[in-house]
Amino acid sequence: MNMSQIIFKCAFKPLTKWATRRALVGRNRSRFELEKGRFTHSEVNGIHNQVWHTFDSLAPDVSKEPTLGSRLNVRLAALTLALLRSLMDAGIERDYAIELIGDTCWNLYQYWGRVGHFLARLSSRDPIKDHIKHVGKDGSWPMSFPFNPPGYRARYVSIEDGIGFNVIRCPVAEYFRTNGAADLAVGTWCMLDYPLTEIVNLRLVRTQSLAAGDDKCDFRWLAAINSNLT
Repeated sequence: MNMSQIIFKCAFKPLTKWATRRALVGRNRSRFELEKGRFTHSEVNGIHNQVWHTFDSLAPDVSKEPTLGSRLNVRLAALTLALLRSLMDAGIERDYAIELIGDTCWNLYQYWGRVGHFLARLSSRDPIKDHIKHVGKDGSWPMSFPFNPPGYRARYVSIEDGIGFNVIRCPVAEYFRTNGAADLAVGTWCMLDYPLTEIVNLRLVRTQSLAAGDDKCDFRWLAAINSNLT
């Protein structure tokens, strides 16, 4: 285990334990067979321990990823897959396990949105009206850490009254598809983009995704209804 893996585990073990407990404890063990009861603290602790054992067997080689952000996200994708396998090993049906993982991830993911919302409130600029200033001369759309290029690549698309761009390279989508877990990617990482966008007073429209097998993720950010940024 190299130093970056050690740092990753030290940082995310306590965070995932908190998020997993918050999402699972007290929830039904089955969506349809309620007689199976609910998750207990000790049971969730055991699942969390198993997740990290599974992660050690999955830990991907991220040496070819060009940015810190893409390396970090591929490791988080492996951690997400480890949680799916651990829940399924505990007898949880796959679709319900993905729902529980989405809730677990949201406990952590939402803080990215809150930081973005805080920064937006400090600025008097309208993010939609001023977005054209950020487009690269080559037509690239510069996403921020941890989705920054060249680990992630996106192309700007001009749309009326909004921000449009197509993500054409996503290392997380590649990881999940390579490991036969496209449904996990779509049901967790991809779906969490919608509530995250709402936090920053925008709304997301997307009809395609790399994780689902399309050739791009067509992000279209539009002003939210009753947005206080306009």
